Amino acid sequence: MTFDLYVWHEPRDLDADEAAAMLESWHAAGADPSQSPFEPTTDVGWFYRELKQDAPGLEASTDAVPRESTAPIWLAGSDEAPARMVAIRVPQGAAGDVIDEIYSLAMKYDLVLFDARNGRIHLPLEEMSEYASATFWPRGAIQAAVAGLAGGLIAIVAWTLGIPVVSGLVALAGGFMFVMAVFTFVHEGRKARRRR
Repeated sequence: MTFDLYVWHEPRDLDADEAAAMLESWHAAGADPSQSPFEPTTDVGWFYRELKQDAPGLEASTDAVPRESTAPIWLAGSDEAPARMVAIRVPQGAAGDVIDEIYSLAMKYDLVLFDARNGRIHLPLEEMSEYASATFWPRGAIQAAVAGLAGGLIAIVAWTLGIPVVSGLVALAGGFMFVMAVFTFVHEGRKARRRR
């Protein structure tokens, strides 16, 4: 394979051997990104646009056609054109920051990342979710409890002060923090019970 990393959105249920076989046949057919066997989506287009802004020297092949704009990504008013995949060649001795940037963008857009160098499929968003759940107890639980208790306390104090409008908004924000902490404990508690 001529590239080191491949990023796409669908199909997600491939194992490493199936992905490698699919990419081998794509390379044998000429490696035209617009003819790749993956589903087009705007998430891949956004991924490529951000990648080129964050790592402009990185060599990549794609069917994405990014809009030329000097505005930051968060100010973009229209979607990027759909794209099927991005194939990336990682320079020899590339800093870990480059790999981290690719991985974090794939996580941001919930994309599949195939590392042809070691033959592994990554689903960065799922891997991050698993890591967050695995490390929730006890440090994350303590942080959630503190945030929930602080939110509940803020809501009670704001409600008892009774300042028009301000108390209502602050009580709403504090109540939201409390409810989210409760939901976090319920969610992580169910996951921990399923793992047993």
